[in-house]
Amino acid sequence: MKSKYKINFFISVFLLILFIGVTSCQSNDDSLDMVQDSDLSDPDPMFQSLQCRTQVEQSDYSIYKMASNGKRIGDLMPIYDDASNKFYLYYLKDIWNDNSNQRHPWYAISTTDFSSYNEIPTEIISSSSAGCDQDFAIGSGSVFVKNNTYYGFYTGHNPNVLSSCVTTKEGIMLATSTNPEVGFIKNKSFTTIYAPKGMQFDEQDNFRDPYVFEDAGIYYMLVSARANVGGVFKGIIISYKSTDLMLWTYDGIFYDGGAKYFFFMETAQVFKMGSMYYLLFSDINSRKVTYRKSSSATGPWEQPTGSEFLDGNDFYAAKAVSNGKDAFIMGWTAKTENNLDGGVKTWGGNLVPHKLTQDSNNDLMLSIPDAVASGMQTKITLELNREIGNFEKTGSNEESYNLSSAINNNVSAVFYEPIDAPRYLISTTVSYSESNKDFGFFLGACDEKNNVISLRFMPSENKIRLDKTTRASLSSSTISDNEASFILEPDVDYEVKMVVENSIVVIYVNNQVALTSRVYRAPNTSWGVFADNSSVFFKRIIVTKP
Repeated sequence: MKSKYKINFFISVFLLILFIGVTSCQSNDDSLDMVQDSDLSDPDPMFQSLQCRTQVEQSDYSIYKMASNGKRIGDLMPIYDDASNKFYLYYLKDIWNDNSNQRHPWYAISTTDFSSYNEIPTEIISSSSAGCDQDFAIGSGSVFVKNNTYYGFYTGHNPNVLSSCVTTKEGIMLATSTNPEVGFIKNKSFTTIYAPKGMQFDEQDNFRDPYVFEDAGIYYMLVSARANVGGVFKGIIISYKSTDLMLWTYDGIFYDGGAKYFFFMETAQVFKMGSMYYLLFSDINSRKVTYRKSSSATGPWEQPTGSEFLDGNDFYAAKAVSNGKDAFIMGWTAKTENNLDGGVKTWGGNLVPHKLTQDSNNDLMLSIPDAVASGMQTKITLELNREIGNFEKTGSNEESYNLSSAINNNVSAVFYEPIDAPRYLISTTVSYSESNKDFGFFLGACDEKNNVISLRFMPSENKIRLDKTTRASLSSSTISDNEASFILEPDVDYEVKMVVENSIVVIYVNNQVALTSRVYRAPNTSWGVFADNSSVFFKRIIVTKP
């Protein structure tokens, strides 16, 4: 009997010590702001370690296209071709010093729905092999169709500037074709357009990206440039006029940025939706696609009522196009060196398209292309990894959760096993009753505590952010990796769609705003939803694939 009592005594002591040890770890200190190790462990054998697999960049992209041979897609120049009922997306292919001696030649892909594409193998406009030619390298521009002739206005870029035979780095040139899929022939009779002389322009550089449109029988060519305006040397958009697309006359400053300074406004475009005109350009400093609106094709241009940006800073050099019924906008999302999250961004990457609509203020809105959404119909059964914190599953036959985390408490979260598919769509409806910090999605959730990428809804800032900074290091001074402005209000349902294809992640909220990011850790890695100092309802989390 004594032996039995002794054993029971030691068991009691052991359990007491264990209880003290566990409760001591349940600190209310939020300074770490992370999922603790104790939170991520569970004695139930059904729960597994969070899976984080090394991601090697793939070339198998069908929605967010790359060029052949894994080459990056650069600046896009789309048209809708009435003759073939196709969208042709001309682009700069990231070829610079390869064996073919090409430097950013034009290539093209075609599509009817921005979900599947046909790559055109023919090089559309080639760079010159002569080191003294203005188009020793090729820059972006635009294609204008008239009388079954395709006019390709492009930038001739020669990096050998200020040599014995090259005095100007950039000029505007022309090539034409009668077939949108056949190589354009350079027009030797076209007079190369250079920056105006003696008018305080940068006459040797920063003169590129011609965009041609027609208004009231007059052809306009927009060109991105830099010049001294009122004593400030800044980026501006200038225009030329023509009646025949061949002879062009300088027409002055089209847009100078107004009260806002831009170092350079790349790939400018004017397009019309309904009764409203839009001026689109990419700010080379912020790396954001920016727009203005007007009731006239030539301005004056005013800022939108809401955000002046379309998408975040992983979406660049965008252009819009319409078939008369639906409008789309597309840009490229950069790869990074060595395929590292947080690595240095390269020039060019993957094509990313959005559907383009207008709100009641004629501001522009972004949503998932219809064919992309309709092409994801096969439901994937979700495999639960673990539930942590304060959670309540609200439906036995669906993935719906109430998650709450009070101030100074650790996050509440639901983690899932990796999704075994190269492309898929996560859909849910999100609402919150209160939020003092953030809520959203964890991507690339790895074994180590806190080792997650946070797609954050932040009502206090009216922003959606993607942060690759570890949760423990996040603070009010953390510089966002990528963000988009969006007004968030309590007790409102927000429809969220997230498309993942390999390392491209695109989130849409309420068919209003999009945020595109490169996340190499997203595929084949555990993921989940979370609430931090917030009370949130995730209704019907569904994952589908093609």
